Amino acid sequence: MSRLTAPLLFFVASFLSPAFSADPPSRTTPELGQPAADGIDIDPATGLARTTVVRPLGSAPPVPDPRVPPPGSRPHVALILPTVSETLGRLAESLRQGFAAAAEAGGKEVPPIVLTAVENEGPALAAACRDAIARGAILVVAGMTRDGAGTLARSDCARTLVLALNEPQGGNPPNVFSMSLSLDHEARQVALMAVADGWRNAIVITSPSALSKRVQEAFEREWTRAAGELRARIAFGGAPDEAEAIREAIAKLPGADMVFLALDQQQARAVRPYVTAALPAYATSMSINPRAEAIVNVDLQDVRYVEMPWFVQPDHPAVMVYPVARHLSVDQERLYAYGIDALRLALQILRGDRRSPLDGVTGRITLEGVNAFSRTLVPAEVDGGRVIPLRGP
Repeated sequence: MSRLTAPLLFFVASFLSPAFSADPPSRTTPELGQPAADGIDIDPATGLARTTVVRPLGSAPPVPDPRVPPPGSRPHVALILPTVSETLGRLAESLRQGFAAAAEAGGKEVPPIVLTAVENEGPALAAACRDAIARGAILVVAGMTRDGAGTLARSDCARTLVLALNEPQGGNPPNVFSMSLSLDHEARQVALMAVADGWRNAIVITSPSALSKRVQEAFEREWTRAAGELRARIAFGGAPDEAEAIREAIAKLPGADMVFLALDQQQARAVRPYVTAALPAYATSMSINPRAEAIVNVDLQDVRYVEMPWFVQPDHPAVMVYPVARHLSVDQERLYAYGIDALRLALQILRGDRRSPLDGVTGRITLEGVNAFSRTLVPAEVDGGRVIPLRGP
């Protein structure tokens, strides 16, 4: 971090000290009947000075103007992350590292950045955002979770420019831009990819988890909207005998021409060998670890999905600029790459260049509508246990 060209300041969230002390006000009028310290004679009958000279108070503090930023404020980008959260801390720290890497690569183009660490993305985030604006923030980058993005959208933080790192429920206020790593978007892109490959009759294999259900529903909505037909939905609970039964269930569904796996990595590896190779298989990044050893992914042979350029295009011009993250899990590395694109997108927003596509390390990022960014990922497949860019239909 000490090598950052742009001033990158990191500190834990704190509030400004009071602008004025709580000392009692200075006495300006002496006791009646007593001479003043400066020699002015007071008339006991009126309580007024017998002299006609009017002396202004010189020791009264100035009245603060609420429109003026507090002392020490300066224009900066505020990055507010739950790096001290027990549940989100490691992922938030990975995002911070990516943001810092992009700031270092950006050099003098990058304005000062101030990181504020919060414990949660509720009241603590809202308070930190207000404090950042008071200190002169020209753009706030925050809201890793959907709840956090919603906090930003509903709070008075929306008075300034905001880049939410997830999608707020109910849409974005005018000053709040958003992007996300949503698996929903991946599922929709995969549905369109399968339709473009010529398939029309899908079998969806899903599990009881909330995330699997969300991915399944996103795929099915886009699939049917794009003129695909849902032939069947098969539930997989994780037991070995259930995996074997999937082969029989698929055999009873003539007319199906593809399979979509709404499963996590372990479930996908358990189910894939029981899906006939005659049916093309599709999934999202929820099902595949692009950093896993080949022996781990070998059972996912020929599964197609969409992936970040960061993982499948190491010679991508943008990917080559930034240092490879070390000692991170694949989920942390995704957040590291996301932090890189968050900084680059923040700079575009500040320049007013919001409509220009960003060729990012997490995908091609474009503005949809007024203030929501979307990512188009790279079609990829598993071949011999390795994840590679898709070679063709």
